[in-house]
Amino acid sequence: MRRRWLFASVGLASGLIGAELVLRGLGRRDHPLFEADARYEYLMRPHQDVRYGRIHYVTNALGLRSPPVGPKRGRRVLVIGDSVINGGQQTTQDSLATEKAARRTGVEVINLSAGSWGTENAMAWIRAHGLLHADALFIVLSSHDAYDRMTFEPLVGHHPSYPAERPPLALVAELARRTHRILHRQPPTGHRMFASGWRDLRDTALVLGLPLTVVLHPELGELAMGRYDDRGARILDSLAAWRVPMVPLIGRMDSAMYTDRIHLNDRGQAALADVLVEQIGLLTGTNTFGHDPSPGTR
Repeated sequence: MRRRWLFASVGLASGLIGAELVLRGLGRRDHPLFEADARYEYLMRPHQDVRYGRIHYVTNALGLRSPPVGPKRGRRVLVIGDSVINGGQQTTQDSLATEKAARRTGVEVINLSAGSWGTENAMAWIRAHGLLHADALFIVLSSHDAYDRMTFEPLVGHHPSYPAERPPLALVAELARRTHRILHRQPPTGHRMFASGWRDLRDTALVLGLPLTVVLHPELGELAMGRYDDRGARILDSLAAWRVPMVPLIGRMDSAMYTDRIHLNDRGQAALADVLVEQIGLLTGTNTFGHDPSPGTR
């Protein structure tokens, strides 16, 4: 009996060690880390260079998934968004739409985003750090972001997708992720007040004379319907009233470009990059693109 327990214990220990080694080999312990912030809720920690499996994450000194932002040498655009433009666990650094657009246009494209961010998070970040002397602004968000408002509910260090510290074991991280999925299957109740960040971003661009374009990203259900839902319609109505240019992606995307109902695979990121390249090209041909307000306004 004692030998049986010994063999079982050795087998269990060997299995756990083997699983830990496999998970570490897949990078499951090396999730990018986040920092909570009293102004815009949270953002990825600065100066990270990690691999989560095949996904390579790099963040600059500002905590953005972009190359370092130094002195401005040419044209620069700021792309605001959530996990779609951020790429998250679906997209490695070189495959991001912003990275592709920068390589193809020669324009500096800054990726101002974080998973589950909305317009209020982005506007709060801009109030804290400025517009980085951008020549144009793009917003890449979805219908569900119509009512996405900041709540400052504890997230960093509480949700497995937003770790504050690296766990001691990959097994611990994997167990936390799986447990969280089981315990939180029901989506949270959404707010029904239109997010103030939409108008704030429009007003900021208007005051500074910056071109602003919204790229409305469809969810899979909207692709199937062939139209945006009531939340997307609210965004479209507001943009039309404010005379903000909008690029609908329905008709340009298909289900093979998605990893789930919202997020894009590499093919989807490439299609989104095509849109950014087109819009950057349009702006390049206008006089407003080169408009550069005095440094004190940025």
